Amino acid sequence: MLITAQVPTRIDLAGGTLDVYPLYLFEGGGLTVNAAIDIRAYASVATRQDRRIIMRSEDLQFVEEIPCLEEMRFGGQLELIKRALSYYRPQVGLEITVRSEAPAGSGLGASSALLMALSHCLSELAGRGLSHAEIIDLGANIEAQVIGIPTGKQDYFPPIYGGVCAMWFDVDGWRFESLSQGNALLEGLNERLIVSYTGIPHSSAVTNWAMLKRYIEHEGDTDARMKEIKAIALAMRERLRALDWAGFARLLDAEWKLRKGLAEGVTNPEIDAIIAAAEAAGALASKICGAGGGGCMITAAEPEKVPAVRAALAAAGAQVLPACLVAEGIAMKRQ
Repeated sequence: MLITAQVPTRIDLAGGTLDVYPLYLFEGGGLTVNAAIDIRAYASVATRQDRRIIMRSEDLQFVEEIPCLEEMRFGGQLELIKRALSYYRPQVGLEITVRSEAPAGSGLGASSALLMALSHCLSELAGRGLSHAEIIDLGANIEAQVIGIPTGKQDYFPPIYGGVCAMWFDVDGWRFESLSQGNALLEGLNERLIVSYTGIPHSSAVTNWAMLKRYIEHEGDTDARMKEIKAIALAMRERLRALDWAGFARLLDAEWKLRKGLAEGVTNPEIDAIIAAAEAAGALASKICGAGGGGCMITAAEPEKVPAVRAALAAAGAQVLPACLVAEGIAMKRQ
């Protein structure tokens, strides 16, 4: 039997970090807005006649084999796969292959997307019948085991649901809302948004932890900034629903200016120079994806300015990616 899954990754538009437990509880609930893009992650799970498990990451060009699940030891480059195997407990030998189109340290939620693809394959194989919601909650717990600190959930929704996502987090759990069904939101954003890679890999886990630590310890103006970020996320949801492109760009710019002050290392001179070059060519706003510090960036411009902004980003050292927002989430096949 062979089960395959492919999923989109995501760009985040507003309210990042408000999806991290338990920060949203302290803020009376959180809202994060993001969108699925066609930079994809892939997983395949093939059964074997013996109990051997072969795990392969095409991105890392790394393979690890174990005689059986009982002899698996945690750690190493394929820890995420191992933690998923530890939960789903397949009763047969497997050949697992994962791959991502995202650059290393992209800030596009690539590892979370991979986990969603793999988890759906393993759940299907085991006949567990788990819902998307259950797999999302399990995924957050599995990834927390891997990174060793609290993790957010925003990265899991675009791979499954696609489109533009609003995710509400509160004491009673989370709620998902699609903002792009039945309207021209995806088309309008695709005309105005540019995704680029700064060339600087980063670790969102480290930066998110620094933000959470500063917030809990009431360091500086972190509390006030987080409240403003929540207000921007709420306003972003409304501007997107209204297809208000000028309002969208203003909020994107405001969110980035607030986020830069949440923790040391969110931006750096290289990022600032790339953003300045885009603005000089007519960009209305830019924002690093994920927690910041590097990785990918989104830039908003009016459609007639997009070619010039793309050229300016490339001249400043960014790699402009051929990425588009997509309506579809996970796609699976079983053979």
